[in-house]
Amino acid sequence: MYDEAWWLSDLFGSIVPGQTPKWCLGRDEGAAVEHSAQPLAAALRCAVDAVVEAVEALPVTPLAAAESHALLLSVLEQANRLTVAGARLSTEVDDEGLWATEGARSFAAWLAARSGMPFARARGLVATGRALRDHLPATEAAGLAGAMSAEQVQTMATVVATSGARVAALAGPAEECGEEFLVQHATTEGAEGFRRLARRWAAAADPAADERGYRDACDREFLALSPTLGGFHLAGFLTTEHGATLGTALDAVMSPPASGDARTTQQRRAQALSDLARLTLDHGLVGTGAAVRPHLSVVVDFDTLRRTVEGPAEDEPAARADHGHGAAEPAEIPFDSAFRAAAGSACLFRLTPVADVERFAVAEVLGAGPIPASVLARLACDSELSRIVFGPDSQVINVGRSERTFAGPRRKAVIARDGHCRYPGCTAPPALGEIHHIDEWVKDHGDTDVNMGILLCWYHHDLIHRLHIRIRPSPGGGWLFLTRHGAPVTHAA
Repeated sequence: MYDEAWWLSDLFGSIVPGQTPKWCLGRDEGAAVEHSAQPLAAALRCAVDAVVEAVEALPVTPLAAAESHALLLSVLEQANRLTVAGARLSTEVDDEGLWATEGARSFAAWLAARSGMPFARARGLVATGRALRDHLPATEAAGLAGAMSAEQVQTMATVVATSGARVAALAGPAEECGEEFLVQHATTEGAEGFRRLARRWAAAADPAADERGYRDACDREFLALSPTLGGFHLAGFLTTEHGATLGTALDAVMSPPASGDARTTQQRRAQALSDLARLTLDHGLVGTGAAVRPHLSVVVDFDTLRRTVEGPAEDEPAARADHGHGAAEPAEIPFDSAFRAAAGSACLFRLTPVADVERFAVAEVLGAGPIPASVLARLACDSELSRIVFGPDSQVINVGRSERTFAGPRRKAVIARDGHCRYPGCTAPPALGEIHHIDEWVKDHGDTDVNMGILLCWYHHDLIHRLHIRIRPSPGGGWLFLTRHGAPVTHAA
């Protein structure tokens, strides 16, 4: 009775646009007549009804293992195809505009109200459909054919096609890591693995977008600790670097659960956060100058590290805007302007072919994802580095020792001399700071010399690397801060 329902793809394959299938009329003629004005919708409903009835009959009519496995995978595959089709169809309904006659303030709001889905999901569906229509033809075809899951298609829309430079890079052939390259890898990667690959690809295709994203994330950082009934409520948002640092510290403090410990991982993590606070206070770590440097594991190939610490190339566009304290920040280019520029010189944004998608010539915090070049430069300045050198095909060819930083007596001497962060106008205490090499250790072959080190708070140390600010001893004592263009950085009272 239900033989046709075992193969959902066959059912959908029998749907002819503008015509209700004969098997649908024979099974439920009334439903087909009711939807006669929308034959495609009626056919879709009939196909789904046939499968639902087959599943409902399973206790009475059991399936063989092979049949049940095939049916399950087919149902999920067709559900993915329908999700992609819905995203693409949403752009047509949105552009038609008739939804506005029902009083909705936006198409996403109308879709959420009429479908019952959350507003955020409706908005994401519409955004995915627009990205498919405008920038991702190969992804659309693969998604509609069932070669890519709905999650992978959404990743292409929300991670990959997110700037003019990245859209231009997508136009390249597979051998230049264009869209076809990613579509091919989607067939061998799960949703999480493909998302990691997409993030690496996006970071390599448009590093400037990641820098802008990092600045936005810094602006959104917050941590709220509020007393409430029976305890405290903790809420916040951290950048990738800070979140990975906190996660690493919590993992280090968390011990394996003892026998009989029924607490969840989240409950034990809350205890670990309290333990970190106790360790800091009990051992008098506040005010000692943070003698132990960060212990993040950052994977990066040598050429990328060298390009990062040596600063921007001489011919790099110097479009900057004055942004407080006399410092200069990169000006953000609108998406549409960047896309039009890329269309005229698409080769400028093409990615270099890679031997291993695990590298993609970007720096990545293990377990957290890619980081902007400015963050890598700061970590390389005053962190404990473990050298892992990769060859052209990502073979490990040398593992070196930890390199020297300002530690012990040198660190104490710099802190005693400077007293607080030396950035103009900042008085952050040593406990919130790091020692910066004014002649960078890698780029300028600078020595770990007390006279060449300066105390900076974490925020301004990041700013120095992000804006490529130079520091020089002042003839009258103290320090002179200069932008990359030579203008002095002054404190705005």
